[in-house]
Amino acid sequence: MNSPLLMSPPRGTQVDQMMQGRGPRPTGQGTSATRGATTLLVASGRGGSGTSLVSTLLAVAAAGSGYRVLLIDGDDFVGPLAVTLGVQPRATWQDLRGGRVDPADVATPISTTLTLVAGGAPRGSNDSLPLSAAERRACMRRLSGLAEGMDLVVVDCGSRLDTVMAAISPHADERLITVSSGSDPVGLAASYALCKAVHSRHSAFPMDVLVNRLEGSEAARCFDAIDAGARQFLGISLRLSGAIPNDPTLDTALRAGMPFPDAAAGSPAAIAAHDVVMRALAAASPSRSGA
Repeated sequence: MNSPLLMSPPRGTQVDQMMQGRGPRPTGQGTSATRGATTLLVASGRGGSGTSLVSTLLAVAAAGSGYRVLLIDGDDFVGPLAVTLGVQPRATWQDLRGGRVDPADVATPISTTLTLVAGGAPRGSNDSLPLSAAERRACMRRLSGLAEGMDLVVVDCGSRLDTVMAAISPHADERLITVSSGSDPVGLAASYALCKAVHSRHSAFPMDVLVNRLEGSEAARCFDAIDAGARQFLGISLRLSGAIPNDPTLDTALRAGMPFPDAAAGSPAAIAAHDVVMRALAAASPSRSGA
């Protein structure tokens, strides 16, 4: 069967024009939705799209601008964000399983404005049984107390749908950021499939697309293809949150062992991520418009 993303040709508009020209779209949260910190669930339809890099860039950019940020690594195998940020956490969010530790025990300060909740295997238990869906949701719910007083929560959900579903609260300032990397049909179809899966369970949940490793008209064409499928087959309109360019300089600095904030400072990827996260925060509740 042909992918729906291949049935409608991309419109090819420029990224900046698209981000300025999209009309308002209903969030469906309603007046009864509870408010919380601005929350970005960063996920992809397939591995290797760069959700960990994007999540860290967004979090570091906001924290560097004075916002209080909670960064959650949703990975329950490796937990790459602790390595990326050069810290050794005492515990991971999996240690919350069964109430073994308190949420405060899994919070690792990175700076005065950035706190990490590490992923990976539990540190305080030899229990190797995989988490059930209910346990995963319970662990994520226990982290909600850490979000109090924060301006922004960024959750790196990777490419696992169960992690995305466990992280959804929902509340009025929470949205999915679908990371799409590359313009190949398989990657575009995977991004559409993620949006479709989330929409099937949370039909009113706001969803954005962030194009990674591309910029300009190429990024716009990728978004257009995914949005065309969502419009035609799901009856919804997605929003382009931005594009992160391919950044060999940042990659080289990180491979050389430079600390992430130093490596990212002033890089094209960091500048683009700063624009993305500032727009997300500006669209949130005015009462939390800055630190």
